[in-house]
Amino acid sequence: MAQASYAPIIATLGIFAIAMGGCASDNGESTDTPPALLVVAVGQPGSVLNAVGTGIAKLVTEETGTPVRVRVTSGMDAIVGAGDAELGVSASDSAHLSSHGLRHYEGRPQRDLRLAVPGPPLMLGFLVRRDSDIDELSALEAHKVPGDYPNARPMYHDGIVMLDSVGLSWDDLDVVPVASFRDGVQAFIEGRTAATISSVGSGMTQQADASLGGVRFLSLPRDEDLSERMWRAEPGFHAVEIEAGFALGIDEDMVLAGKEVYLTANAHADSDAVYTVVRLIWEKIDTLATVHPLFGRWSRDDMLNARVTVPFHDGTVRFLKEQGAWTEAHDQIQQRLLAELTD
Repeated sequence: MAQASYAPIIATLGIFAIAMGGCASDNGESTDTPPALLVVAVGQPGSVLNAVGTGIAKLVTEETGTPVRVRVTSGMDAIVGAGDAELGVSASDSAHLSSHGLRHYEGRPQRDLRLAVPGPPLMLGFLVRRDSDIDELSALEAHKVPGDYPNARPMYHDGIVMLDSVGLSWDDLDVVPVASFRDGVQAFIEGRTAATISSVGSGMTQQADASLGGVRFLSLPRDEDLSERMWRAEPGFHAVEIEAGFALGIDEDMVLAGKEVYLTANAHADSDAVYTVVRLIWEKIDTLATVHPLFGRWSRDDMLNARVTVPFHDGTVRFLKEQGAWTEAHDQIQQRLLAELTD
């Protein structure tokens, strides 16, 4: 699937104003008074979480009219949780960690982090050169691979989950310390490592492919219970089967690690505004398929996913109930997650 022409936006993205639409009232009609300025926190340029946030922002600006500011950061959950941005882009595992105050969020749980929309899985794996003699994940043992990631600590744990699927750990690799996702891919491009963690459809994967004359991902094993084992080890993670040709680096049918992309919201963000954004994405879901390869897998079924790691925002709950899509499973998980955040 070709990537749409969002590169100029992503490449120059700093903090800029775009437009977003008016709120919806309780009966779903547009109100006369638009919401105040909204802020959307997105990931670093070159990352999928940047492209996704920018794509959604572009859709919203073309369809509606209230000002929204896009803020580039590496700490989307903290910014949204603190109320410094009403909306943000995250991933299911990161949202779990931040909302519960785990690992790098220890002592500062983001209890006001809520889920506006669960999206498609962000798919990631270990990337090698297309002409590499490394043909399976277990063959990475003893090879040089970027690691540590002090400025992108979730990636360190991404590696733990993926390596564990073949009985390896970081200790089994020859780790080359890097600070961030971009630094890791750059080390790979420069030939200082044999592989790197990257995500399907990211700008950095494209850059590596162009620089090295082709790249490919290494598949995880096809174990029936792999998804459940991954979720138990790291809530939010699961295995995703991908068909050959789906995106750059997917040269054959394979299994990669997946964690859902989340559009998050602060618990106190205007309920009508969140409702409007969710409704817009629901109505224009097919339009997003032209934005980024990741969106090619996004469907309304993804938006109805009840197995989530943070509670839904009130505006989303209202929308799903209006659609007749709020199930007993949604309610049970919602109540459990809310209780966990108030313990």
